[in-house]
Amino acid sequence: MATGRPGARATHLRTIPRALAHRHAVAEVFVTSLDAATPDTFVVGAQLPRMHGHYGDHAGALGRHHDLIAVMEAARQASIAVTHEFFDVPTDRAFLVRTFNGTGIDGAIWEIGSAPADLELRVRALREHHRGERLEGLDLVLDISCRGIPMGTVDGSFSWVNPRQWAAIRVGYRQRLGLGPFEIPASPGVRAAAALVGRENPRNVVIGPPETGPTRSRAALVADTTHPILFDHQLDHVPGNLLIEACRQTALTTMGAPQRRLLSVTSAFEQFVELDLPAVCVAERTDSGVDATVVHCEIRQAGAVAARIDLEFAGDAALSEDALG
Repeated sequence: MATGRPGARATHLRTIPRALAHRHAVAEVFVTSLDAATPDTFVVGAQLPRMHGHYGDHAGALGRHHDLIAVMEAARQASIAVTHEFFDVPTDRAFLVRTFNGTGIDGAIWEIGSAPADLELRVRALREHHRGERLEGLDLVLDISCRGIPMGTVDGSFSWVNPRQWAAIRVGYRQRLGLGPFEIPASPGVRAAAALVGRENPRNVVIGPPETGPTRSRAALVADTTHPILFDHQLDHVPGNLLIEACRQTALTTMGAPQRRLLSVTSAFEQFVELDLPAVCVAERTDSGVDATVVHCEIRQAGAVAARIDLEFAGDAALSEDALG
């Protein structure tokens, strides 16, 4: 474990090795530096591009703002990299995420400017999870700023396992579903119209045509394993970032306003979502107002809830301001 140094700071000269961020494509590595301030606090640099094929693909005014989920992806990479760099966790470990949450602080700092956004992520280890003497998980909170201006906070709880343990976990879980070893994913179903969920590129749509009611929507999950960003590398399950995006897209259909800005994400992952079984996202508006709208979402598969994700969106007032701007 690192001892740390008081002068730790973020730099933005180059990306870290891709293995530390669990990315295959160098272009998808957002983290640029890692430093330890104390044994349990760290300073991480990251850079958000001005345009991105997935995180930047938003119609209308949203396309002129950085996406909260992009910032959460930078935080996810930072969290994993910190465990490898400062807690001596081998890079072949598979990570199991229990919770992953993000909240943005509203302000002009979210607007895309004339240069990439250089982020500083102040990472604090709130809790270590041990099995005997062996460290096997962390709870982290990351305070994120850009040019010294606070952008928001991300926190999460996760653990890691070695390849043998991962194989045993996956085999056991699939057996409980009556499935054998994973071979090939099911073919992606028909996608919803991109404009319906605030996207321009149809490949970034991850739900099917929704069934909508006054406050509730239901849509099939569309997991296209050829997507170069959501499936940056080969997986045998649906990744959490796709599940969060599916919830956002389904939630947008409950409001009939695909350009609502996402303000916060609260997520809990309870089981794997398999690529060779159908899954659905169910979204229901639980609170609507001038300032914000809250939507509760569930990912369901094989008769059980696999993930519960609550999303808060900007309300009618912010929508009007964006339209005018």
